[in-house]
Amino acid sequence: MVSFILGTTFLLLSSLLPHDSHGFAPSPSTRHVVGGHSSSIPTSSSQSKLTTHHMFTGIIEEMGEVISLETRDDMTLWDGSKGKGTEMVLKGDIVLDGAYLGCSISVNGVCLTATEIDEDAKTFKVGLAPETLRKTNLGTYVPESQQRVNMERASEIGGRNSGHFVQGHVDNVGTIMDQWIDENSLFFKIAFPYEFMRYVVPKGFIAIDGTSLTVCDVHSEGEDGENWFTFMLVEYTQTKIILPSKKVGDTVNVEVDVLGKYSEQAWEAFVPKMEALETKVKQLEARLQELEGGESTTSSSATDNDVNYGQPIGGLSNVAAAATAPTPEQVKVKNTDGTEWVRTKQSFFDTQY
Repeated sequence: MVSFILGTTFLLLSSLLPHDSHGFAPSPSTRHVVGGHSSSIPTSSSQSKLTTHHMFTGIIEEMGEVISLETRDDMTLWDGSKGKGTEMVLKGDIVLDGAYLGCSISVNGVCLTATEIDEDAKTFKVGLAPETLRKTNLGTYVPESQQRVNMERASEIGGRNSGHFVQGHVDNVGTIMDQWIDENSLFFKIAFPYEFMRYVVPKGFIAIDGTSLTVCDVHSEGEDGENWFTFMLVEYTQTKIILPSKKVGDTVNVEVDVLGKYSEQAWEAFVPKMEALETKVKQLEARLQELEGGESTTSSSATDNDVNYGQPIGGLSNVAAAATAPTPEQVKVKNTDGTEWVRTKQSFFDTQY
């Protein structure tokens, strides 16, 4: 049954993800540049085709730099009024290849929207919503810290995925409890809130600061106990992401595998219906046993109009007496003591058994 639920979940995800390029706008041939003017960006025939960028893979493309982090109170909202908000300017190279206003770029595992792009300076601006600042560690990445960030462009659905489905929707922040070296591997131990630990499983996927990684060990003691998991970085990955530069006590953005969430939701919706069905079956079995007077037995010589069941109970003789003339749609049933009663004919049961 669990495999059925998981299979259904995968099919649901497949149906939600686009399988071709129809309905997606091509990357514009011009980009908005800080300062209010545009610069022409040459496009190849492949770039001019419709794209299907949608999610991320957790395979980091480059480590970028935080240029500025600013909170403003003069940001224009949809109705023309002014509001307060936080903006971050970042510097990158690879992630700007094919970028356009409104495109999604993963910054430390957070899916952010490019609102301004400066092609000459290789920078882009994103907005950080209050929910983003509450759930992630991006608010701590001030320029003075000289911390770098992991960056990845949105993936093309239908293309190769060397990681896993990463949404860029961080669940919460984890804290580095310990780190150690195991030959050429670098291990990390991460403390994580208990409410999310049910989605963390040994050898399962997890995204750490946007990096697709494999969980090694899991330890969960409940809300009042220790809750942590471990993962390791192979030699190649250690030089391509920001994690090795972090130390004990630092935080990481964590996104659990979304398939676990979908599976849990589907299972929770299914279980009450299954329990109700089991209850109904038990009630019907009890009622049938009551009518038949115990365990049912079927004679090997039973025919379409001569079926043997268990002993009758009080009241069943009245049913038999009222059924002396069954219709063509009914079947005369004989009990082991010779009494008879009538039930409606069931085509599949009566023809197959």
